[in-house]
Amino acid sequence: MDDMKRVNVHIPKDYYESIMERGLKLSGVIREALEDQLNPNTITISVSEDTHRIYMDLFSTTNCEDKDFEPYLREALQKFVSDIIEKRSDKLLSLKKELEVKK
Repeated sequence: MDDMKRVNVHIPKDYYESIMERGLKLSGVIREALEDQLNPNTITISVSEDTHRIYMDLFSTTNCEDKDFEPYLREALQKFVSDIIEKRSDKLLSLKKELEVKK
């Protein structure tokens, strides 16, 4: 994002205090929220509070963007798919054996 626009934003005081307490940069939080809402290539996943904190910390302090994370997400998705296939295959084999015994 080379072409940026500076704007003033009004947010509730408790939001501001919460962001500051977490050591996050408000501009990073806002950019991330806008990206999540406006980009048609965005996905949203629910994670634990700890994972969310680590993610926000990482991307807020490193000037990295989600697109930098995509190769790692694809690796995780590949592992996830392999695990699902293995688990379902194991279950299907178990059911097949059970059916064969009852012939």
